[in-house]
Amino acid sequence: MKQISFLHTADLHLDLPFSSLRSDEKAQLRRSEIESSLDRMARKIQEEKINLLIISGDLFEDKYIKGTTVTKLKNVFSELYETEIVIAPGNHDPITEKSCYKNTFWGSNVHILEDSRKVLYLEKYNTCIYSLGVKKDLRLDYEEILDMNIRRDRFNLLVFHGTVDMPFGEDDYNSITSKELLALNMDYVALGHMHCYCRYGNEKTTMINPGSPEPLGFDEEGEHGCVKGAISISEDSSKHTEIQFIPLALRHYHNIQINISDCTSDAEAVERIEEYLRQGRVSHLRTGEELPLLKSDASGARQGSSRDLYSIALSGFTSRSYSPDLAYIHEKLEKKLFFVKLKNLTSARLDYEQFLEDPGIKGAFIRRILDRLDIESSAEKRDTLFLAMQYGLQALENERVD
Repeated sequence: MKQISFLHTADLHLDLPFSSLRSDEKAQLRRSEIESSLDRMARKIQEEKINLLIISGDLFEDKYIKGTTVTKLKNVFSELYETEIVIAPGNHDPITEKSCYKNTFWGSNVHILEDSRKVLYLEKYNTCIYSLGVKKDLRLDYEEILDMNIRRDRFNLLVFHGTVDMPFGEDDYNSITSKELLALNMDYVALGHMHCYCRYGNEKTTMINPGSPEPLGFDEEGEHGCVKGAISISEDSSKHTEIQFIPLALRHYHNIQINISDCTSDAEAVERIEEYLRQGRVSHLRTGEELPLLKSDASGARQGSSRDLYSIALSGFTSRSYSPDLAYIHEKLEKKLFFVKLKNLTSARLDYEQFLEDPGIKGAFIRRILDRLDIESSAEKRDTLFLAMQYGLQALENERVD
């Protein structure tokens, strides 16, 4: 049986500014953590003697890449001298005359896919590497591969950085459908561009977007890492692909909404948030295991800890005498969390009792809701009815809903 092994990653975005963190120190730490994810991947490749390292675009930020980072990359790649490294440029690290892809000697084991009309053949592994859209001629590249005679006695891999199965618009990069990619009959399609894990496939092809090794924003919740795979050809020429997701991320992003309806001060709001983070649960993306959002000991936490980044929306109905002071709450929380940002979605609680005897529509509305509350035993449905009463009063009083 013949076999080829690979480790597939994408979208490291080395030297990303991380300006949204509003801290040079934290931004530098995050950049270092992304570099460390590459080190850990390299270590795994060496330990397990993996044949290929595939990087499906956006390895670095072309506008911000430093010479020291290029040197670091060269050193890592040179240590992987027994591994063939295949890189497809992306929209953040495109092939240009000034690109360090062009102006750096990367080593004989590093293959930059500069032209999608050319097929890279790795004779040592009987493997053909195809690419699409490197020079933005996606449709022409696609038709050319579609017309090629794909040899089934070889391992056939396609490396592609672009938008798959998304609404196509002017801002999309290399837009294509998964159906079109699967029609190329590759053994494995190594995707990049979208920062969260996604898997497609049919009886012939396995197609995976590994996501970024580290999450880079609040739209990238969940587990992040890389993919390890192996493709084998048996004596009857049938092929089999095995895939394993490898978690790598040191930090995670969380979007949370916390109800502070019965809080009457900022101190109480802070206490409510901290209690929620201690008691709240997040579901581990692949194992299904539930983990607390915040742990007292953050040193070994992989997901859901004070190491993580939180976007917290405060919701509910507060008394008219209290409005959350986000600056104060933020000051208290940032001492315990790596990063937090807050949004105030609370509304002032309206006094429904003053409308009980109202002969108009407000009174009728309140009485109708209260009648339903009297007979409703479900706590969840009672909460929903109370919300309906508050929002309904808002609409009737202010002709809008906050």
